[in-house]
Amino acid sequence: MTAPWSAARPALGTWIKVPAPEVVEVLAMAGLDFLVIDGEHGTFDVRTMATMISAARGHGIPAFVRVAGHAPRDVQPALDSGAAGLFLPHVDSVDIARTVVESCRFPPLGNRGASPNTRAGNWGGLTAAPYLATGDEVTVVAQIECEEAVADAESIAAVPGIDAVFIGAFDLAVSAGLKPGGEDARALVQRTEAACRASGLSFGGVAASGADAAVLLERGNHFVMVGSDVGFLGKGGREAASEARAGVQRPQEAESSGVVAR
Repeated sequence: MTAPWSAARPALGTWIKVPAPEVVEVLAMAGLDFLVIDGEHGTFDVRTMATMISAARGHGIPAFVRVAGHAPRDVQPALDSGAAGLFLPHVDSVDIARTVVESCRFPPLGNRGASPNTRAGNWGGLTAAPYLATGDEVTVVAQIECEEAVADAESIAAVPGIDAVFIGAFDLAVSAGLKPGGEDARALVQRTEAACRASGLSFGGVAASGADAAVLLERGNHFVMVGSDVGFLGKGGREAASEARAGVQRPQEAESSGVVAR
């Protein structure tokens, strides 16, 4: 496994929701450690996703894909396109974790389909042994997103072929009927962190800001997802609009103060 994070060097990533290679190029130069193309909640076709992975590889930054499901048809395009790893949503049980491994790993651990004539195989440039070895380098991240999964977190993390656990705080709160970001939801996240820590496997979470990410890193998270491309875009736009309006006297305000607007 070749992950962009370790216990000694935690990593920062962000979600990409916009299906455009240029977004990858911009964020590759932002000082992040990895990117995750969000195929679960984004509107990505296979061709665009593959091009974005290629752009990330060209910039030397690992590109993961959050896929929509656990079946071979969900994971194969991203794996063949050379993704550094996959985030798998709603790995709610040990059985689902085993299904994930079956789809993502080459035999004997799994049953992933093999074709060296893909980007993952250097377009046929790799012979069988080194090509199959690349399957071990793909980082498989199981997302914990419901209370049942929290109770089973140590067992899920122990499934051979699972490399890391991601704590999906928003879905976790919603599934438990809690207010996202509220005190009870935060306690549930920390309970999940404790279970992951006990497993000895790498784990990470999600933060709305750099300051929030620092808190998670202090708590021992090995990686943190900070914001998203659309979040950065929206925040930048709002701040620019607010700053511009704050610095300009509206005509009616100027007139009421005796100043003639021109």
